[in-house]
Amino acid sequence: MKTVKCKNCGASFDENLEKCPYCGTMNKKGAYRSFRLKIVSMIDSVLGLKDDIHNSVSKIIWNSLLRAVILIALTVGLAFVCSRFTKVNYYSDKEYDQEAYEEIVWLDEHLDEMNRAYENGDFDTIGKLYVENAHAVLNWPMYPAYCLKKEYNNIMSDNTMSTYLLRNILYFCYNPDYFVGFSSSAKIDQSIYEEFRKGVVEKAASFGYSEEELESIFSKVADSYQYINYDMLKEYVKEDSNG
Repeated sequence: MKTVKCKNCGASFDENLEKCPYCGTMNKKGAYRSFRLKIVSMIDSVLGLKDDIHNSVSKIIWNSLLRAVILIALTVGLAFVCSRFTKVNYYSDKEYDQEAYEEIVWLDEHLDEMNRAYENGDFDTIGKLYVENAHAVLNWPMYPAYCLKKEYNNIMSDNTMSTYLLRNILYFCYNPDYFVGFSSSAKIDQSIYEEFRKGVVEKAASFGYSEEELESIFSKVADSYQYINYDMLKEYVKEDSNG
């Protein structure tokens, strides 16, 4: 099996794959090969139609129309693929390639340090490393768990119910991506999230909120983008607040 090296993340993978399995960057050779195989398969299916089709004038006409439609579809598809391949690709830029390589090297050098800091709850160290190389830290596999754990600690340490705390509890339970952001390519570990979420639900229960009530509040106050305005939470705060 021949492999290629991803120009985005530097990972090696089967050259026949359409995309890098690690970061999703298109593999031109694999994508073209896959498209070509689909074309061959479609042509074979057309040419392999039973001979009795040609015994009927109506069927011959229908077959001709079918071939014309398929030919047009293939032409449009091939034109689209070619246009994708001929456009300037950001990932083919040499300066970007060097920058991506340096980020991979940096992440590899600091991986153990960040993992230890996460396990020890040393968020200051991770924060300093984030300032040093934010893009690399965003691609750290534990980055989503770090964001959730940091927010979890903030929620658990707050002993006064406020619009601020209630909003963060709602986000944690029903929109955890809010704390991770969309700039990270890493995914939230569901088992870690469920462990933290259980603690947050118990924290809310200590203020008199059931899980069903939390879900109801979120559905009422969150907009279509799942954003929550502080002012809309004032009527749902059950204790005197600082918010």
